[in-house]
Amino acid sequence: MSEVGAKRWTAVAEYRTEHGVVDVHHDIDEIDELQDILERGPHWGALVKCTITYAWSDEPLTVEKAEAA
Repeated sequence: MSEVGAKRWTAVAEYRTEHGVVDVHHDIDEIDELQDILERGPHWGALVKCTITYAWSDEPLTVEKAEAA
């Protein structure tokens, strides 16, 4: 399982700058928190992409294993 106090998701927002792309990491408990984070800026037009990763994965899980559990 996860460490106590560890966040469930990691989101990496990539923003375009005059010096290249900058990665900004956010550790969050719920995906809906990401909306407020992205709204606070930088401007949407500078956003290249945002990648969300499940952070509590101790062992790779397949769809089949999850359905059987």
